[in-house]
Amino acid sequence: MDFTLTEEQTSVRSLAAELFRDHCTPEALRAAEDGDGFDRGLWSKLADAGLLGTVVPEEHGGLGLGVVELAVLLEEAGRAAAPVPLLGALALGAATLVRHGSAAQQAALLPGIVAGTTIVTAALVEPLGDEDAPAATATADGRITGTKTCVPAGLHATHFLVSATSPHGPRLYLVDASAVRVERQDTITYVPEALVLLDDAPGELVGDASTLSDVLQVGAVAVASLALGNADAALRLTAEYTKTREQFGHPIAHFQAVGQRAADGFIDTRTIRLTTLQAVWLLAQRLPAEKEVAVAKYFASDAGQRVVRGCAHLHGGMGVSREYPLHRYYLAAKQLELTLGGGTRQLVKLGRLLAEEPV
Repeated sequence: MDFTLTEEQTSVRSLAAELFRDHCTPEALRAAEDGDGFDRGLWSKLADAGLLGTVVPEEHGGLGLGVVELAVLLEEAGRAAAPVPLLGALALGAATLVRHGSAAQQAALLPGIVAGTTIVTAALVEPLGDEDAPAATATADGRITGTKTCVPAGLHATHFLVSATSPHGPRLYLVDASAVRVERQDTITYVPEALVLLDDAPGELVGDASTLSDVLQVGAVAVASLALGNADAALRLTAEYTKTREQFGHPIAHFQAVGQRAADGFIDTRTIRLTTLQAVWLLAQRLPAEKEVAVAKYFASDAGQRVVRGCAHLHGGMGVSREYPLHRYYLAAKQLELTLGGGTRQLVKLGRLLAEEPV
């Protein structure tokens, strides 16, 4: 398995990094936080640059790339704390339609996704529920009833991909936003999500019996990719701070305890990177990846928290100031930790998978 980026993947990284660096200024980030958490100007720039079409086939106006390139884009978005709904709209929406949507569904929605005018997200999480076995129900003709919570980009979505248990087991359905009730849910990161209530809402089946499992796996590695960029940015910010902050006439980076704490963060960040890349590569090749995805999401959740806590500790009081950028990474790490299942849930899943393997 070769983790070296290809020329196309490097180009996606460079373009995304430049765009986020130029646009995600402290003023722009603060304005998004004080608004609805969605920087539409940046969204338009991503569309103009073609990045919203990263995973969309060329016949629908996209770049025709894959899950690895999407992960690279998400890592850069996490590094910049970019206030745009890439997780919902690309990883859960566009990627699902590309991997599982019918030709008609793709033709109807993918061009709008590339242009930035259509936002398709996935409603997979339920109050006290299990994403693998949704409590929402669907009739044989696709009428869905249930409640979905913590839906990313739900306030801006034109369509939802809704998981529900049908007479034939868990399935995924495409539902028009006009057929559901959407309520705002504020979060710790200043980016609101949505509560989606469905009452006999008409849905169109997407994919087959294996679709929901694949969507959850792609979503988990997408979260891990965002967490990777988030942790890496927090660590780099801390490295610069400790080189300039002085105590007793020396930069605090010279102190052994500070160096050890920063080294722990570096090791954790590298662990997130390697486990995420392994899971992403397997999904891109359409190979079994359930265990690897659980491992990647576990480290993104657990190690991601250790990194930002260590960074906040090394910053002292500066780390909790809203005038300083570290608070964004600290808050994002907690939300990403819990999105699509925290570390404990990943270990439970991994234990079940290992127990089911034949001796």
